[in-house]
Formats: sequence, C-alpha cells, structure tokens
Amino acid sequence: MRYVRAREVHLDFHTSEHIHGIGQDFDADRFGDTFKNAHVNSVTVFAAGHHGWLYYPSQLHPKQVHPQLTRPDLLREQVQALHARDIKAPVYVTVQWSRHLAATHPEWLIRKANGAHEGGPLHEPGFYQSLCVNTGYAAYLRDLVTEISGYLGDDLDGWFFDIVGIRPCWCAACRREMLEYGVNLNDEEAVRAFASQTINRFKREMSRHVRSLNPDATIFYNAGHVGPCTRESKDDYSHFEIESLPSGGWGYLHFPVAARYARALGLDVMGMTGKFHTSWGDFHSLKNQAALEFEVFRMLSYGCAASVGDQLEPRGALNPATYRLIGNVYKRVEEIEPWARPAKALTEAALVTPETPLREHALPETVMGAAQMFEELALQYDIIDPTMPFDKYKLVILPDDMTADDALQKKVDDYVAAGGAVLACARGGLNPDTGAYPACYGAKWHGPHRLFPDFILPEGPLADGLDAEGKYVIYMQGEEVTPDEGQAALSAVAPYFPREGLTFCSHRYTPAAPGNSYPVAVRNGKALLFSHPMFGQYRDNAPHWCKVLIGNAIRELLGAQLVTHNGPSTVTVSLLEQPEHSRYIAHVLHYIPVRKSATIDTIEEASPLDDVTLTLSLPRTVTKARLVPNGEELPVTNGRVTLPRTMGYAVVDLPYA
Repeated sequence: MRYVRAREVHLDFHTSEHIHGIGQDFDADRFGDTFKNAHVNSVTVFAAGHHGWLYYPSQLHPKQVHPQLTRPDLLREQVQALHARDIKAPVYVTVQWSRHLAATHPEWLIRKANGAHEGGPLHEPGFYQSLCVNTGYAAYLRDLVTEISGYLGDDLDGWFFDIVGIRPCWCAACRREMLEYGVNLNDEEAVRAFASQTINRFKREMSRHVRSLNPDATIFYNAGHVGPCTRESKDDYSHFEIESLPSGGWGYLHFPVAARYARALGLDVMGMTGKFHTSWGDFHSLKNQAALEFEVFRMLSYGCAASVGDQLEPRGALNPATYRLIGNVYKRVEEIEPWARPAKALTEAALVTPETPLREHALPETVMGAAQMFEELALQYDIIDPTMPFDKYKLVILPDDMTADDALQKKVDDYVAAGGAVLACARGGLNPDTGAYPACYGAKWHGPHRLFPDFILPEGPLADGLDAEGKYVIYMQGEEVTPDEGQAALSAVAPYFPREGLTFCSHRYTPAAPGNSYPVAVRNGKALLFSHPMFGQYRDNAPHWCKVLIGNAIRELLGAQLVTHNGPSTVTVSLLEQPEHSRYIAHVLHYIPVRKSATIDTIEEASPLDDVTLTLSLPRTVTKARLVPNGEELPVTNGRVTLPRTMGYAVVDLPYA
C-alpha cells in the first residue's frame, strides 16, 4: 500500500476578480517556514479555483489567469518554498464548479430534465453552476493537466481534483449518448446510473492521462464522501481523502462511517476537517483547539492521515493564528504518528451498508444509528458493502433496511455454515421478492407487525442489565417473525390497540395490554435476528435499552470483544496493529461534542478520564503496556490495563511476543 504524508493542510484559494492585489503579500520564505513550524508535511496548493481563475502563467488560457494576480508564478513559488522544506505539494484543480467557464461556455453546463442548468442564476453570488465532463470540457481539463504537469515538471507531487460527483445531466451530449444506449430519459434513476458511468469514465481516463505524464503522482477525486459510490473507480485513486467538517454539514458521525468503509477498500485514507468554526470560506474564524484535537486524533486512531482545511486570504499571507492552532495539534500528531501509521485496523465485525452506489451523500439512518451505538460499545468494526468478503470478520451485522437478493442470502448462509456469526435487525437479510430470510436465521417472516409499539419483556441473556420488572417500548414498527428451526430469544407484548383514527389512549401510544407474549428475536446457533429496527430506533431517539439489547447480542455471538472499558459511553477506543513492530495499539479518546447552538455541535475542552480500565481479548497475548510517547509503564493483570488520569487522548502500546 502507498502511504501519503500524515500532517496535511488543504489550502483553498477561491478568490474574486473584484479584489485587487492578489498574492501581493506572498513571501516564499515566510510561507514555507509557517508550515514547517506548524509541523505540516504536505500542503495542497491551488492551480485552478471555483471562480475559474488560474494561478500560474498559462499559455493555453492566458485570459483565465486571475486578472488581479500580482505574482504570475504564484503556484510554482509555493511549491518550491514547500519542497525546500521537505513538504509535499499536491496541486488543486476544480472540476465541476468554475464560475468563469460556466459563464463563457454554457454548452458545458449540466442540464436538468427541463433544460435549466444546475445551480443558481449566474447574476447571483456563488459558483455552483455545475459543468458536465461528458462535453468538450473533458478535453479542456486534460489539456489543463498537461500544461500544469509540464509547467511544474519534477516538482509535481500529485493532484487533488475537486467536485467530481454523480450529477444526472440532460445536456445535448448526455442525451445523445443516453439515446444511443437506450437509456430512458424520463427515468431519473436510469439517468443517474448513466451519470455514474460517465463520472467513472472521466476518472478512469483522467488517471490514465495523469499516469502517462507522471507515474508517481498521487491522485484523488473529491465528492465530499467515500462510500459504495467510490468502489467501482477505486483503482483510479492513489489514496482516499474524506472531506468531513463536522461543523460544516457533515456532523460528527460522518467521518467514522466513511473512514470505516474507505479503509476496507485497500487504499491509504486521509481524513479532512477544517480550521474554521463553521465551514469553507469562514476566513476569520478559528476552531476550538479541543475540537481540532478530537477531529485529527480520531483520524489517527483509525490509522488515517490527517488534513486540516484552511483558506489563504487574497493578498497571499497566511494567518499566524491559524498555524499556531494547527501547530499545537500537529506537534502531538508528529509524536504519536509512529504508533498509528502505517498500521492496520484490528477488527472483529463488519456492518453491511445498504448505501446506494448512485448517491454520494445519502447515508442510511440505520448505518448512522449503528455507528453511534458501536462507538459507545467499543466494537471494533469495518463498514462494508454486499460485494465485499465476509470471511475476515467473526461477526457480520445486517441493519434494519439491508434487504437481500438470492445471491446475498446465499453469501450469508455460506458464511454462517463456515463458522461466522450474523446479527440482523428487522428486514436485514430479508428478500422482499420471496418474503424469506436466509435459511441460517431459522425464522419466518409474516410482514410488518400491525400492533405496535411492542413492549419487550426483559427475560433471558439478551436482556441482561435491564430491570426484570419493567417493560421496554420499541417505538418504531417491527416485523412479525416466528421461529422455524431457531428458538425465541426475546419476547414482547402488544398494546391494547394501535393508535389510529379515533382509537387512541393518552399522549403518545397505547400501553401494554394483558395477553400472550410473542417472539421479537430468534436465535439459530450463530445467527440472531431482532424483529425491530434497532439501529434506526437508536438513530431516532437513542433508547438506552436498545444499546443494552444489541450489546448483549454481540457478546452472545462473539464471546469476549477485542476490547471493552468501564468508562462512560462518551469514550471511544480504536485498536490498531503494527505486525512489523509486533504490537497492538489502543487509541483512547474522550472529547464530548455539545449542541450549544441551533446548527452545529462544538467541543470546547478535552474531558478527563480517571482510572479507566481496558479489558482486552486480543489474538495474541499481551503482558506489557506503556503510554506513548512518554513511555510510562502500565501493569497488565488478567488482560486488564488501567489508564492513569487522561485529558482527551491516550495511546497505549501493547507489544506481543
């Protein structure tokens, strides 16, 4: 695997032609020294931005050089200043957004079905009028890449192609090709599938072109997400970068979901957050240091490289306060990096995502709920799609809406027959065409449960930790299931009647009625099915009892987890392995996002942990432990390691023989 540098800054420069003195205050030595002093070892610099302007002396497109640019060789000056300090400098090129080209080449615009272009009016602020790479624009981009490659020569490190996503288009070129291939222009999903093929073809051809010019250049195409939408074109990337600014619309759950999937694709992964309080273009703001620590340290804890987004102000001088902030965080990353990169994630489970490959940002609520729950349970897991192998995991989890065709059902059955364990909820694994679950479930499906909500009776090992005298509501509608070859593992009772029409009771739902219980979980050896959408329910309002039930199910199927802890649910623990050093590494984080405003979560301080004990059940025996980088020895007793007082982040080296 090819690894990228671990401490990057992604330097935006989307700058209006109405601002004079562009680059006027740029000083190459101050520029390079600022990054070096901030412990940065890679900077994505800009050749072509969203406004459509170029920042080098283009011979092909002299009218596109920023009209107010005072330093014609700004791109080369930046690259050379960085290289003089052993800092990599991949080059940024915008693809589907360019204000100038949208205005001057309307024939390249993406068109909606009604003929209107995508994005707002051209006389209003913004550069969101998207361009179609199935037009002559693709040749323009290839020529631009050729020119920049020749301009920089051996100083070219790589490419960051931005805004490269699946965008359905009805422009003349796309209509002509779709009609040729028999695509129904009135079927939006068919048009979207064609758009996916188009963007994948663009990436394939562009990567082939880049590699013909510079075989060693790194290549990344950014769509703001990495998921099943990326799998088909993964060979066109050198690595993945996960743009995920928690305060910029992604939230704190996006990165864990995207990173756990991306790392399963077999390429190096870099996370990307921003120095901004909100998101891109928030020039004069600084993220709270504790928030930046958490976001960057979490990337490291997954074995990922880190990138922090900044935006250079128009006159070309970096903001010293920004780089004091980044430097404070990257100094610690530099110290910890040997215990994170290169490394592989140590996993025991896989969550199969129903995420569609035709949409980049449609993250299923069930996956988000499962990710939140598993972070709290310290489960070590990847996220995979149905095409990926199951056999490297002891446990495979099919969430509420992960329905299956015949091929996936056979894959599940074969996996369980070979000794694997499966946990499913609601319609996870159900074939909607046949109305049947995989045979290994030992359960029959009878359709949605009409009488709901159900009230779970806390009996048996799945209910361990719940009050035996309580009943526990599951608010969302479940499925009616009965054991076939399996055994009922959990039961529930029904309400007096469903809340509908004039038949209701009190404020929310009708309470439990006396009567017979019925099964709401079925176990058949190494397969366990809950009839309720437990992960969707946790995403909706996080009932603690759902986490207890799923946690117990995981322990029933797995036995001991790789790691558990006695700390609060706000602690996250990630395990990595470095076989070349004969060691496992536990990364322990404790930062608590708080919703202080109506729009974003914030973190203002690291949260202390006192005497938290990790209980380990690792593949190889561990008899020693030490905190890194300070080397403090920690006793290991019966697989347990207790951490001293920790503020926010601790890394534990666990060598094995």
